[in-house]
Amino acid sequence: MKPLASLGLLFLGACTSALTNGGAGDFGATPGGIKDLRLARELIAKGLIPPADALLVEAMFVEHDLPVDGPPCASTLCLRAAAGFAPEVDGTPRGWAQIGLSSSIDPDAFVRPSTTFVFTVDVSGSMGWGFGDDEHPTPGRLAKQLMHALADELRPDDRVAIVTYGTGVATALSLRSGSRAQDVHAAVDALREDGSTNMEAGLRRAIAVAEQAPSLGATRQTRIVLFTDTQPNVGATTGSEFEEIVSGAAAKGIHTTVLALGLGIGPEVMRGMAAVRGANAYSLTRAAEVEQFMAEDYPWFTTPIAFGLRVNFTAGDWSIQRGLGFPAASDAAQVGLKAETVFLSRHRGALLAAFASPGGDPATTPAGLAGTVSLAYTEPAGNPVAVAVPFGHDGGAVDARGHWFAQHGAARTTALALFTEAMHAAAAAYATHPDDAEAIMGAAQARFAADAEALADADLPVEVELGAALLKLIVDRAEQGTLYGDYR
Repeated sequence: MKPLASLGLLFLGACTSALTNGGAGDFGATPGGIKDLRLARELIAKGLIPPADALLVEAMFVEHDLPVDGPPCASTLCLRAAAGFAPEVDGTPRGWAQIGLSSSIDPDAFVRPSTTFVFTVDVSGSMGWGFGDDEHPTPGRLAKQLMHALADELRPDDRVAIVTYGTGVATALSLRSGSRAQDVHAAVDALREDGSTNMEAGLRRAIAVAEQAPSLGATRQTRIVLFTDTQPNVGATTGSEFEEIVSGAAAKGIHTTVLALGLGIGPEVMRGMAAVRGANAYSLTRAAEVEQFMAEDYPWFTTPIAFGLRVNFTAGDWSIQRGLGFPAASDAAQVGLKAETVFLSRHRGALLAAFASPGGDPATTPAGLAGTVSLAYTEPAGNPVAVAVPFGHDGGAVDARGHWFAQHGAARTTALALFTEAMHAAAAAYATHPDDAEAIMGAAQARFAADAEALADADLPVEVELGAALLKLIVDRAEQGTLYGDYR
C-alpha cells in the first residue's frame, strides 16, 4: 500500500481530513465482535447443528456489504440511516431503521499505525500441533500459517513478541523490533505441544509483556492476537471471565483479536472476549482461509476508528423494541444501544433497530415512522464526536407483502437480521425443545426465501441454501455441537 503523505497522520482520528477518498464515504466500517459465520457454515456442511453462539446477527452483517445511500461524507466514520416497515417472522408489524457504517478513508493511501503485536498461542493438545496437512489442517497448523503470514507484514516501527500457553506459560519470543521478522518465523517453527489449556495464564502473561512495550519505543497501538480453539480447561473457562480479563487489558490500551481456529471452537468464550472495547474475533477452519484473511481482513482488523459508539433513537410515538447486530448486550429501551468499537472493514456495516407501533396497536402502514438517531463516539485520539441523522417514512405505500423500505439495502439488511436471529433462536432451543426449534426455523426459512426472491440480490441465495440445510438437520434431529479435538 502507498504511504500517506504525512507520517504524522498515520493514526486515524488524529486528523480525519487526511484520510479521505474524495469524501464519498464508500469504504467499509463494521463493529467489533464476531466477524464471520465460518464456524457455523462449516459445521452445517459437516452435518452438525451449530451452537447458538456461532449464529449471530452481527457476524452475518459483516459478511455482506450493507451500504446506506446518503450525502457525501468526509469523516473517517460515516453514519447514515434509512427507515423501513415490514412484519416480523410471526407477522407482527414492525418499523425498522438501519444505521449504515462506512468510511471516507482511501484504502490505497492508508498506512497501518505502528503496532505492538503480542502473538499469544495455544499449544495445548486440542490444537493438534504436529498433525494435519493443508487439506485437513489442525488448529495448530492454521496458527503457524497465520503467524508466518502476519510476520511477513511487520515493519521496523512495529514491535512483536510471542507468548505460548498449554499446561505452562512461556515467553517464546521476547519483545523486539518488527525488523527482526526472521526471529518470529524461527520461533513459530519451533513451537511444540504442551498438554492442557490454561488460556487465562497465557492472556495474563501476554498483557504483562504488552505493558513492557514502551521500554522499546512506543508504538501507536498495542494488540494481543490470540491463536486458539477457545476451549480453556484450566483456570478461567467461561466467556464472562475472559470478558473481564480482556476488558481490563483494554482499559490499559491493550486490545485483543481472537483468531479462533478449527472446527472445535468454543463460541461462548470467543464471543465473551470479542464484544469489549478494541476487540474482535474471526474463525478460520481451512488453509485457504488464511490467504483470504490476509487479503480481506488485514490490516483492517488491527485498526479501530471509533470507540464507545452509543446509539439512541427518537421516533415520535413509535417506541424502540430491540437492536440487532450490536455486539454488546444492552437494554434498547432504557440505556440505548452500543457498539464498543468500530473497525475499518472491506464491507460497509450495519446496525438495525426495531420499533413497536404507537400505543401497541398493530400498524398497517409506516405513517408517522420518522425521527432521529443520535450517535456519540470517541475517536482513537480521544476526540468526542456527536452526530444526529434523520430517518423516516417518505410517504410511499407498502407493497403486497406489507413491506416498505426507504432503500433497497435496508430491506436486505432487515431480511438478513430476522433470518439470522431466528437461526440463533432455533439453535438455542434445539437441545431441550427440538420441536420448537423446527417450528422457529421452518417459519424463518419460508420468510427468508420469500424475502430473497422479492429482493433478487445475488448474495442471498447462498443464505437460503444455508437455512435449508440447517432446517433439514433440525428435522432429522442431527447432533449439535462442534468437532472439538476432531480434525476432519
